[in-house]
Amino acid sequence: MKKISDNLLEPSQQQLNNLLKYYQTGRYIDAEKLSLSITQEFPNHRFAWKILAAVLKQKGRINESLIVSQKSVQLDPQDAKAHNNLGIVMKELGRLEEAEASYRQAIKLKPDLAEAYSNLGAIMRELGRLEEACSAFIQAINLKPDFTDAYANFAIAIKKIRFTSSNVKLYPLLIQLLNTGNYVRPLDLAPSILSLLKHDPLIENLLLEENIATNIKEVNTIIGSLNKLSLLHRIMRVCRLPDLQFEKFFVNMRSFILTNLDNFKVTPEFIHFLSSLSLHCFTNEYIYFEKDEETELVKNLEVEITKSIAKSEQPEAKKILCLASYRLLHQYNWCQELKILDNLEEVKSRLIEEPYSEKLIVTEIPILGKISDDVSSKVRAQYEENPYPRWVKIGLASKSKSISEMCAEENLHLHSKSIQNVIAPNILVAGCGTGQHSIGTASRFSDCKVTAVDLSLASLAYAKRKTTELGITNLEYLQADILKLNQLKQKFDIIESVGVLHHMDEPMAGWRVLTDLLKPGGLMKIGLYSELARQHIAEVRKEITLQKVGKSEADIKKFRQSLIESHDEHHQQLTKSGDFFSLSTLRDLIFHVQEYRFTLPQIKNCLEKLGLKFCGFGDKDIISNFRKFHRKEVDIYDLALWHQYEENNPRSFAGMYLFWCQKL
Repeated sequence: MKKISDNLLEPSQQQLNNLLKYYQTGRYIDAEKLSLSITQEFPNHRFAWKILAAVLKQKGRINESLIVSQKSVQLDPQDAKAHNNLGIVMKELGRLEEAEASYRQAIKLKPDLAEAYSNLGAIMRELGRLEEACSAFIQAINLKPDFTDAYANFAIAIKKIRFTSSNVKLYPLLIQLLNTGNYVRPLDLAPSILSLLKHDPLIENLLLEENIATNIKEVNTIIGSLNKLSLLHRIMRVCRLPDLQFEKFFVNMRSFILTNLDNFKVTPEFIHFLSSLSLHCFTNEYIYFEKDEETELVKNLEVEITKSIAKSEQPEAKKILCLASYRLLHQYNWCQELKILDNLEEVKSRLIEEPYSEKLIVTEIPILGKISDDVSSKVRAQYEENPYPRWVKIGLASKSKSISEMCAEENLHLHSKSIQNVIAPNILVAGCGTGQHSIGTASRFSDCKVTAVDLSLASLAYAKRKTTELGITNLEYLQADILKLNQLKQKFDIIESVGVLHHMDEPMAGWRVLTDLLKPGGLMKIGLYSELARQHIAEVRKEITLQKVGKSEADIKKFRQSLIESHDEHHQQLTKSGDFFSLSTLRDLIFHVQEYRFTLPQIKNCLEKLGLKFCGFGDKDIISNFRKFHRKEVDIYDLALWHQYEENNPRSFAGMYLFWCQKL
């Protein structure tokens, strides 16, 4: 020990180094013992109190952590980080106003403390003060440009905002969110970004006009203006745009360019716009309606390009890009011979190289038995034709968490605590589609191993390509029918199956197989359609049957256009769904070959039959609204109360019921 004054001592540097090492490496038991020892011997040593508070928080002992955090602030009221840490604990306890005060005090003491701004933003978001939240996150990012948590929190906050005026200062940060990292799904940001762009003077009036494109000069002027909107080009390239005003604008622009293609001069602005348009149409799977004359012109364009390639001539870039805004480029035998796209790397990669690589990946995917069930075969055929959904970027957790931390985060009511002791969980994702779900799960849980299965090889190839692209190595894919999964001969700590069981001939048969694969005490995450929330969809499905609407892409797009033009309330309700704006998601929404819908009493009955216990819903916004009517903590685990709530608020589970349950 060394003296720091005549009557005060402090621990050795080795002790402090060990303490920090224990905490940073997750050795919380050792960290707690050593910090307790130091604080007992040196009660005024601030660092040890800080570490002790952090350890207690990590171990879920929040009330004890609060006492220690308050002690840390008391020892040094001028320590900004101590106030920040106190705010973190206050937030955990739900004392949001006190947490806000602590963060503001931290900022007052240390105006460049980025973490305090980010934490303040999180509080503002929970209090519904979204603009203040965004301002705090932006300040955090300005102070610390590589601040991952601040980016992720900013994305969560801004996706709930609908702008009523222009704010070009936000554009660079939004572009940064779309371009770098995996902080958020672009589709989650799209409604917010589009509401912001609608007030931009460069496009505001164009969206209101009936006939946007009237002559080439005017269209070139429009394209020149749009070239200044980098944010619009970026969001076009990475996701479908769930907005009919923007859709109408792009449909008109695409049609006019196709009709007058030979008369357009090739300029960098023109090629840039066509590139963005082709990438956008590829991403929304060519959902836009096309007139008969457009279809004929596209056929002529196909013939012209094919003849050019046959003569060993390279077609003009404008013609390839125009065709790519109507049709899949990778379907043509000549696509690999295109050199004209070499300078348009994103277009070439997304429209040709990636789909081609998926064809090779398909041959590498293991297959678990033959898919023999009739409904399973039909469902598989749908997703082979339209892998669901097509996506470019994904929102991933900033850091992986233990099962115990996940349970606390989701506020799950565990009927057996044994699952919290599982360090390296074995996880099954049953019905992974194109990989968003499986990749999210593999990155969410620390030290986990994930097996993901799906009926569709095309979907699995997409998922595996994206998994490799993201550098995720703890995830394996397998083609299988849920009904055959007992052949895996293994048990899982966690099983997740979202949006899958309700597409089976007998959902309970599939659910029973999954339950048999779950270890005692294991957790299961399930997503099922709500009967009450999907009444308008059920009505449209009946109309499709009665009108004998076909299932081809042309039939689907024609029927979709009739919904857009309709004034019926249940039709207009559909057009407000994000799933309305791409072919695979629309097909899944109203044209699916099999759909079963549940009520909460039915789900309660299913859980009882399967020996599963309800642990809680996964949507925090729905839970927050529910709490306005049922304030007791135990109420959120009462399915009877939830049924009453849903009857009064039938659109609450518009997506689906998403809940956790546990096997005893």
